[in-house]
Order: sequence, then C-alpha cells, then structure tokens
Amino acid sequence: MTAQQLNRMFDEVAKEFNSSGKALNEDVLRLQEWLETQPHLPKLLGEHPLRNFLILNKGSMEITKQKIDNYYSFRAKLPEVAYEMNPKLPQMKEFNKLVYLVDHPQLTNEMYKLTFFKIKVDPVPNDGNPILFVRKLVAMMELKLRYDVMCGDIFVIDCKGLPLNVLLKITPMFVYKLMVLLYDGVISSRLKACHMLNVATPVSKIIKVVKSVMKPKLGERIYVHAEEGALKKCIPLNLLPVDFGGEGLSLQELEDALEVKFAENQDLFDRLDEIKVDETLRPEKLKGDYNLGFYGSFKNIDFD
Repeated sequence: MTAQQLNRMFDEVAKEFNSSGKALNEDVLRLQEWLETQPHLPKLLGEHPLRNFLILNKGSMEITKQKIDNYYSFRAKLPEVAYEMNPKLPQMKEFNKLVYLVDHPQLTNEMYKLTFFKIKVDPVPNDGNPILFVRKLVAMMELKLRYDVMCGDIFVIDCKGLPLNVLLKITPMFVYKLMVLLYDGVISSRLKACHMLNVATPVSKIIKVVKSVMKPKLGERIYVHAEEGALKKCIPLNLLPVDFGGEGLSLQELEDALEVKFAENQDLFDRLDEIKVDETLRPEKLKGDYNLGFYGSFKNIDFD
C-alpha cells in the first residue's frame, strides 16, 4: 500500500469523528511534542502508529495519551506476554506448527482487519498453553500499529480440535488480561465481529466468561455458527481463505506472508524485548492505570 493510499484511508476514517487527515497530522505533531515531555517513556512510536492511536480513540487527545502510556506500561504488568512474544523464540515457532493464527494483509471494504484461527495438528498436545495465542496476537498488533489503518477487527475462530486440558487453562483471569488489560486498556481496538465455528460445550462456557467482561453491545458481536457455510454471508469471498470455503488465499499462504513480515521487522521485536518504563522519571501519575485485579467479581467456570 502506497503512502498516498494510506493517507486517503486515514483521512476517510478521521471523518467518522468529525476530523480530517490534516487535523490528524496536526494532532500527531502535538503528540510528538507531548512525548518529549515524558522522560519515563521509551521512544518507539513513529507517525503511523500515533495516527492509529488517535483513530482508535476517536481523536481524543487525552485518552490517546493515556493509551500510549498504557502501551508502554503494560509490559511491567504482563511480562509473560510482553517479553515472550518475539516471533523468533522457540515456543512461538512451536506454536506455529500446531495452529494457524494469521491475519489478512488486505482490509475489507469497510477497512476492517481479518484474523483467522484454526488448528493444524489433530490432536493438539494436551500441555498446550493459551498464553501463546495472546503473545502472537500482541506481536501481530505491533505490526498492525505500524502498517495498517486500525478501524476495527473481525475474528474467525474455528474451535475444532481444541483439547479440554487447554480449554481449562482459559480462566476468568486469562480472559480479563486479554479482553480488558490488552484489548481495551492498551489498544482500544474495536471488535466488529467474532465468528466462531465448531463450538462444543466447554467452549460455550468460555464464551460466557468472555461476555462477562465485555460491554453488552460487544458481547452481541460474538456469533456462533452451526455450519462453516455461514461465513460466506459475513466475510467477502475474495478474503475468506479456501480453508473456510472462500476464494481467498489459504491459511498457509497467509501464514507465509505473515512470517515474512515478522522477519522484516525482527529489529523491532528485538527492541521491544528491551524497552521499559522508568517510573522514577514519570512527571505525573498515570491516568487510566490498569491493574491485575478484577473490577467486580468472577466465579470459576466449571467444565463438564
């Protein structure tokens, strides 16, 4: 995608919150000036990701500042994700041998990003760790921040072959970390839809946990389909992988393309491994700080 095409897309999205590409660029300059006054924060965000942060937060300068601070600060709170998601790590390479977790380089006409999940190996080892799923999602997010226009996400998740022992590890705390701390607290990414296939009873109970930490209107965007053919009505056929009955690139082709992108950005991930917030230099207390406790209470979900 050319710089001119990206600028047009940013300009179009900015109109949704009564802004423009020009105003967006002006706000990016203001954010860069603000970042210079924040000595505790590393300097790793260029103009493109700053535009995305503004888009994700509907142009609100104050909320964007909070989320940028959270983007750096969450690493100390979730080191098991932030410092273990480098694509070159052996556990991430092993994860890729077991499952497909890939996104499509082309956005939909509404500029939504498509992400697909499907088991490769049947059966999946019972000692699998769902935190690897989160780590790869975060690594993919780092690329989206820098190369895409982040208007919203559409997920397609095929649950066929997920072993019960792995599902039992998807606890309320796990869901909270993913849905609240990361997805909402750091990125503010907009979930447009999550299409789920082959949902067995244990997965249905996990969906209930997920919905319990989501706003009701977001919970309504999780769709459980009885048959794969239903996806053809929800996803453009040219973007729906052949693995799901579409006419688009296969999941393997999408994974190959993603691996190339990871390799091209290896220096970025190596730098991300090293960055830390120096709290001793913080000029003021972080607003909108997220902790690892619960707002409200969760009951453990029993799996049959």
